[in-house]
Amino acid sequence: MVLGSHNAWSYLLPRTWWMKLIGFTAQCQRKTIDTQYNDYGVRCFDLRLRFDADGQPMIVHGPVEYVYTPQQIRDDLKKLNSRENVSVRVLLDVRCERQYTQQQRDAFWNYCHELEMFYPNINFWCGRNLYDWTINYNFLYSPTCIERYASVCKPRLIDDWWPYLFASRYNHGIIEQGTDKDILLVDFVDIR
Repeated sequence: MVLGSHNAWSYLLPRTWWMKLIGFTAQCQRKTIDTQYNDYGVRCFDLRLRFDADGQPMIVHGPVEYVYTPQQIRDDLKKLNSRENVSVRVLLDVRCERQYTQQQRDAFWNYCHELEMFYPNINFWCGRNLYDWTINYNFLYSPTCIERYASVCKPRLIDDWWPYLFASRYNHGIIEQGTDKDILLVDFVDIR
């Protein structure tokens, strides 16, 4: 089983005061990318993006945008690119028709293309948007992904709204699930 980090960058600080108020509903990790890789054996990272008016990527999860610059994203990916057997699922995190603009789709396509060019040692995959789950970019890599242990896949009101509670309840013993080719995406990889 390849351990994957669901919403891998959601340990970051939310951008605004109101996002901080609801941040616990979007936070699925509490360890940095380096710590997830080095200390917990994560080899697949879930990158959720939206783009600002200038076409620059922002790390997001639902309505929450995180304080992180495009350069910091590049720095993380550069480190991951220097390691072996790393994959990154890339999603355009727009969830309504109003946000699903041509500008978002174009910026996402261009960014995915750049990811493949600049980080050739990372297996990028998915390339979908969350609005209607259509493919916006065709990555060549297409692994089997098991997400049933991420809070979103067992939607119970309290667990879906508070991923930490879900992880505290379900993470014990799940790492051994699946085959060595499957990616198991979990919330809070540090809870075992």
